[in-house]
Amino acid sequence: MDEGEPPKDKMMYSTSVMSMVKLLEMEESLKANLDFYVQEMQSKLDLIKLYRDSLKREKLTTLEEKEEYVSNPLNAFPLLRRLNQDWPKWLRYIKLAIASKKAKEMEVQLKSAPSDDDLKVALKGMTRIEKFHNQHADDLTKGLLLGKKFNSHLTAPDCVALADYYYNQTQFSGSTHWYRMALRLHTNPQGMIYAKILGLKRKRIYKKYGKVLLMESITLDKSKLNAKEKTEWNRLAKEVTRNDNYDNVKTLIDEYLSGDEKIFQEVAAKLQRKPTKLERGCRGEWPKKSSPELICRYSRDTSAFLKLAPLKLEFLSVQPMIHLYHDVLYEKEFKSMRDVAVFNATMIDGRTYFDFHKKIKPKTQDRVVKMIDFKDTTAPYTLSINRRIADMSGLEMRENMVLYLSNYGLGGDFGKHVDYVELAKRPSDFFADFKGDRIATAVLYASDVPLGGTTVFPKLKIAVQPKKGNALVWFNLNHAGEPDPLTEHSVCPIVLGSRWTISKWIHERQQVFKKPCLA
Repeated sequence: MDEGEPPKDKMMYSTSVMSMVKLLEMEESLKANLDFYVQEMQSKLDLIKLYRDSLKREKLTTLEEKEEYVSNPLNAFPLLRRLNQDWPKWLRYIKLAIASKKAKEMEVQLKSAPSDDDLKVALKGMTRIEKFHNQHADDLTKGLLLGKKFNSHLTAPDCVALADYYYNQTQFSGSTHWYRMALRLHTNPQGMIYAKILGLKRKRIYKKYGKVLLMESITLDKSKLNAKEKTEWNRLAKEVTRNDNYDNVKTLIDEYLSGDEKIFQEVAAKLQRKPTKLERGCRGEWPKKSSPELICRYSRDTSAFLKLAPLKLEFLSVQPMIHLYHDVLYEKEFKSMRDVAVFNATMIDGRTYFDFHKKIKPKTQDRVVKMIDFKDTTAPYTLSINRRIADMSGLEMRENMVLYLSNYGLGGDFGKHVDYVELAKRPSDFFADFKGDRIATAVLYASDVPLGGTTVFPKLKIAVQPKKGNALVWFNLNHAGEPDPLTEHSVCPIVLGSRWTISKWIHERQQVFKKPCLA
């Protein structure tokens, strides 16, 4: 994972579940200010109470409770979207009635609200969850994540934001389901708030849905249409948006919506492409491997200390060598690192892709993680974790003590990549400061991830679900020091939970007398 430069204008919240705790606190403060207006503006009491009641949730007091709340994408995405889209409109509505000290306080708070780029990151995260794990819009609106029911839901504005995102990407098949869900949810009394305060009128959704249905048909049948037919389809799509056609469009769509939602799901399922190997791995569809070589045992061989306190070792692969160690990270160690990162505000936005062949300047929307490196430190927790990684890998750590603490954001993932850099293809000083290529990688799981967030090796069909305290160690180079393409790996989109990891790349040049025989 490579660091990107953080945005200079506004903080990004969606790149880390922990950062989104601040959004929760921000909205709680804004809710408190609403109480003032409820008392001052009796004439608008009904509308304001409706919105305030829609934001009710259980009181969250501890950091862990808040982190758990925003680790659910059906809580996190609406929270971020409301603060980006809804709250500024609420502020304008309030200020029309009375310009007060409270309104100014809210205005100051909303200067720190999520940016449009932040919302785009969240939208991309939600679409990853939807696509990778084959989730249907109807299920997500009802609080269903991978078949599990949660006391969360999406609203009509949430659905429109997702539909518009797909539409703007010309992914019309993706947007139809969300516009349909928006129409189903855009009903009174909440519909009155959507129309009057947020400017989201039902008529707009009807027109967008009618147009996108036609555009979806064009897309699906594109290969079958000649130039004249395509022109006619495009003309019909524009006709849908004409005001004098609205009544006819509405009548047709109302008849269309009277059908059972299950029918729409069945039609969508028939049009779906086959899942990729990576998607199958993320969905848990790979069979568990079994062979005499893949065993569990106590590891005592790599250091003298392990003869007294052996580690629990599970072999996942022999070639390349991939080991899973159980119960090797202590809660106190992780919390010490997390406190430095969170309370000192030292985490920065990172991106989860890199190409050593190209210099890529990532867009802000490509940032999906917050991270911090612990280097040149003699803190007890970094020393003890490095010693344990040395015990697990049998490799030397003294000249490379850096550790990376990462927290993924809403729907955050890590695309397919390898950790080695193939030094034979680089300039002689390419990795001089790091003393060679990355012979091995260690990832320590500092939190449980209930749904998603799996580490997968697509070419080996190995999937490892994060479990708090466990550590995954693998060798990127073979016994001859050559890169092993079978070590290509990825992190599946996080569906539910806050994925914290402590990772380390171990470089080869200091391992002359330590490197094990890997083949």
